[in-house]
Amino acid sequence: MRAFLSIVLLLLACASVAQAGSLRIALGVQNNLSPAPGQSARGGAQSGGLIAFNEDLAREICRRINARCVTRHVLFGEILPGIEGGKFELGFGNYLRTPEREKQVAFSDPLWRSSSRLLAAPATTQRFTRRLGREPDLASLRGARLGVVAETQQHRYLQSIAQAQELTVLTAPTIGDALTLLREGKVDFCLFPMLSAYAMLNSEPAGAFEFAGRPLTESGLGGTVHIALPKTDGALREGVNQAIAAMRADGTYHRIVRRHFPFSLD
Repeated sequence: MRAFLSIVLLLLACASVAQAGSLRIALGVQNNLSPAPGQSARGGAQSGGLIAFNEDLAREICRRINARCVTRHVLFGEILPGIEGGKFELGFGNYLRTPEREKQVAFSDPLWRSSSRLLAAPATTQRFTRRLGREPDLASLRGARLGVVAETQQHRYLQSIAQAQELTVLTAPTIGDALTLLREGKVDFCLFPMLSAYAMLNSEPAGAFEFAGRPLTESGLGGTVHIALPKTDGALREGVNQAIAAMRADGTYHRIVRRHFPFSLD
C-alpha cells in the first residue's frame, strides 16, 4: 500500500510539472564567467567535478519527473534570490539547510553530507605550524588572512570569529575566485566546503595546495546538502523527493557519485 501511494504521489507531481512546462535549473558555478559583449553575465558553460556531478543529478531528476529542464550557470549568491523571485524552479548550490534560508525557499530531502576544510599552500601550513607549535586549524589561527565565497555558511562563520581572532576575511564570488586569492598569496588560507574544494583541486598542479586541520561540521559548517525549490510548489518538491528516493533505491544515485568521485558522499 505504501509503495502504491508513493507511485500515486510521484505521478501527481509529474503531472503538475508537465502542466507547468519546462523547469528552469540554476547550477552554482565554481569559476566566475566573463560575459561577451551583449551576453548575460555568467551564462556560459561550466564543466567537470562538482558542476558535472550536479548536472547529472539534475538531468536524472528531470527525467524521472518527466520534465523538460533548461539549465543556467549562475553565482552562488544569485540562486536563492532567483528561486524566491520565480526565475528558477530548482537550485543546485550545494546548500546546507538553515532557518534563515528556509525563510526564502524550500529544500529537498538530503543529497549528501558536507563538511568544511581549510586549504593552504604547503609552505603556508608549515609556516603557521612553526608559529603555533602544532598543525593550524580554524580555532588556533590568529592574525591570518582567509578567503571565502561570499554569502556562504563559511563566510558567516568567519565573520563571527574574525574580530576575536584578528582574522582578515576576503570574499570572492566563486570558489575559483577565492582559490585565485590563495594562489596569488593574497590570503593565507581559504575555508571551503570540502567536496567543492576537492573538485577544484583536480585541476590544480599536484602538491600546490593541501587541507589543513580537521573537517569541520559544527557552527553551521557542515550538515546535509539539499536542492533549493520554491516554497509555493509542494507538488514539485514531492516529485523531486520521490525521484531522489527512487535513485537511491535502484542504485542510480551511487552510480552517479562513482562517476565523479572515488569515495562515498553518505
